[in-house]
Amino acid sequence: MAKAKRPVFIFPELESRGRGAILRTNEEVAAEIDALHEIEDEPKERIKVTYRFPPEAVEAVEDIRRILRRQHGVRKVNREDIAQAAVIEALRDLEERGDASFIVREFLG
Repeated sequence: MAKAKRPVFIFPELESRGRGAILRTNEEVAAEIDALHEIEDEPKERIKVTYRFPPEAVEAVEDIRRILRRQHGVRKVNREDIAQAAVIEALRDLEERGDASFIVREFLG
């Protein structure tokens, strides 16, 4: 018994791209679009600065990374991003709460 020949499939949407074109799923396209938006949302310019942290502050940053990864599923976060978020949040808190902000209490004793 002879095998039946496979039917020929034609995809007109690929004709302009050639025979070697790759089809992607909607999920793959959406993931690529999301990745591009993340890149666009990042600041275009960063200035390198150096601050000296005591060992307990360095350990705290590592603990934050670990907790974000293990308990919240945040995979792509680095120490720089954590420090940046903390500084921006400290400024926001200072501007909103003034004397009641944690940063004022920290330095006033």
